[in-house]
Amino acid sequence: MKLKVFLGVILALIVSGIGYFYYLGAFDTIQVKEETLGPFYVLSHDRVGNYRNVGETFEAIQKEFPEKGIKNYKLFGIYKDNPNTVPEEKLRCEVGALFSEPIADIPTGLSLPLKYRTIEKKKYLTVDFPLKSFISIFLGIFKVYPVLFEACKQRGCDLEHKPSMEIYEPIVEKNTKYLLPLE
Repeated sequence: MKLKVFLGVILALIVSGIGYFYYLGAFDTIQVKEETLGPFYVLSHDRVGNYRNVGETFEAIQKEFPEKGIKNYKLFGIYKDNPNTVPEEKLRCEVGALFSEPIADIPTGLSLPLKYRTIEKKKYLTVDFPLKSFISIFLGIFKVYPVLFEACKQRGCDLEHKPSMEIYEPIVEKNTKYLLPLE
């Protein structure tokens, strides 16, 4: 009897785990598109170090922007170095908030130094991946980037010095858009 209960619990955990990964998009087909996007208006913070620490910047933005009355933005990251070839303490990235329209008033008094700039309109290879939880971000990294890099190689891209960009929209669209510039 105890063995049947134990096996039932194990089976239920396995089925639940598979169901959860299905919900996160683990079994979705990755579709690469060519899109012209931008311009993007960004308030960004330059960081050096392990990419896993960008969450600190996102947390500060999500806490402080509503206090300043800033809304209608998405989070983004531009990852400038390949973590497979650059030591983690030297990894460079730019993370912050992305707006679809120019910002009239740049907020002051934030805990992070943010710079305002425009990312010009350009052509990208893109992939959309569901953003259902924090785990979705890591799942997307392992599932999306190999397909996106292969599509870029097939188009003759030089991946050595090509930054990748991720745009996160966890509230309305529940989506992460992965971008590799083609220009």
